[in-house]
Amino acid sequence: MSEMVKGEIERKTRTCYKAVGSSQAAGRFSCGYMYKPDESGSNINQVFHYYGGLLLLDGEGEYRDEEGKRLPLSKGCFVQRIPGKRHSTIVTPGKGWLEFFICISTRTYENLADIGLLSKEPVLSCRRMEELLPDLERFLCEMEKAGENELSGLYFRAQELLCRITSSCVREGGEEGLMERACRRLRETQGRLSGQELAEELGLRYETFRKLFRSFTGLSPGQYGIRTRMSEAMRLLAGSELSLAVISELLGYPDYFTFGKQFKKETGITPDAFRKMK
Repeated sequence: MSEMVKGEIERKTRTCYKAVGSSQAAGRFSCGYMYKPDESGSNINQVFHYYGGLLLLDGEGEYRDEEGKRLPLSKGCFVQRIPGKRHSTIVTPGKGWLEFFICISTRTYENLADIGLLSKEPVLSCRRMEELLPDLERFLCEMEKAGENELSGLYFRAQELLCRITSSCVREGGEEGLMERACRRLRETQGRLSGQELAEELGLRYETFRKLFRSFTGLSPGQYGIRTRMSEAMRLLAGSELSLAVISELLGYPDYFTFGKQFKKETGITPDAFRKMK
């Protein structure tokens, strides 16, 4: 079984292109991983004549539409290359951009979008990316081995996978998508971003952001950040031999005393006692 199925992402490009039926335009489809370590992997002012959906497995960047609107891209974003729409995807160098893409014909995309199975929004936020990884890897393996008589079934599988990804997404620019993004940023930084900093990053007034966040998660941004940090602390305590002082530093605490005090407040026991329980 591939390393991807085990949860480890191989940072390399691996693609497969097929066509079903007599019409290349209507029956062409493809999928695979694209690794883009630097800005040379960016697509500037591109117009695609087919549909491409890419799930960003790692890395950072930016999406720009033809009117100049910009959306930040990070792990978990689902970017749709809408046929005929000029756009750019800018890769931030050094962040390890890795995507899994699935491409289908324009006609197929339009049919699925018209009945609501695919979205017409260019950027969505995928809430269950990890659950999808084994199926994406399996699909690519099947594509690579497929004979001519198996391509019709695989073309429908490509559509089904795209619909599954879409059904697990929210709009990146909508309120729910913004709060998903806020939670993701707090997890990425182990809660080190302040509510004020997050509000500014999202382009919201702090009071508006605070109310939306609490409604979405049931916690304040500060409480969510602490929970995230404690979750990481428990992972490090249980799964590593790092000293308590090093763990305190990694989590951004000024000293072990401050870390230990907050850990006990949140969990009811000291970090040392938690480690001895593993």
